[in-house]
Amino acid sequence: MPTPPDGPLSRSISLLQALDELVREQVLQRGTRRSFASGTVLFMQDEPCAGVFIVISGLVKIARVSPEGREQVLRYTSPGGSFNEVPVLDGGPNPATATAVEDSEVLVISREAMQTLIADTPGLAASMVQALAGRLRHLVELVEDLSFRHVSERVVRVLLQAVTPHIGMGAGADVPRRFTQREIAEMAGTSREVVARALKAIEASGAITIERGEIRVVAPEKLTELA
Repeated sequence: MPTPPDGPLSRSISLLQALDELVREQVLQRGTRRSFASGTVLFMQDEPCAGVFIVISGLVKIARVSPEGREQVLRYTSPGGSFNEVPVLDGGPNPATATAVEDSEVLVISREAMQTLIADTPGLAASMVQALAGRLRHLVELVEDLSFRHVSERVVRVLLQAVTPHIGMGAGADVPRRFTQREIAEMAGTSREVVARALKAIEASGAITIERGEIRVVAPEKLTELA
């Protein structure tokens, strides 16, 4: 029998928080643990759906990839978070590509198992609707960021995730410890060179410091003003 996440983590899984403990365990028992080394692709966009993925440890990047290989990061998913719910419900292919940013362990519940669980488990359908509503709000905010904000404001929005997590640009990111200028560019929808120039201007404002490639937010209030 597959081993579900332990009690404390199972209680932190956002997709299942509205369910009581016994029901949560019943859902998680249907999953299979899988481990992925940093840099490994969990699945590709437009491939058939393998199921819902729940992050147990590590960090997973969710992104759309153009035919030329350019990425637009949609969000990052940390322990307790889930992704790929949409194709489980509509039967379509994966809407995005998922890649392990760190060594990661996930729990995968197949589409077939989820369909059965939704039919048999009181409250699970409502929990999934609530999770999808949050995803929709995030994507609306992301579209607004990409469409209406100047690139320097987008970079600031990414950096703000380090001190004030929010939906939209850079959701789920922990910038100072984890991300390179190229990765920030993938979140902000621009090039690494543009990000480098924006970071210099932000550093000159006194909002951040950059030392040996590490970005530190030293004046969050200045960063907020720039956003």
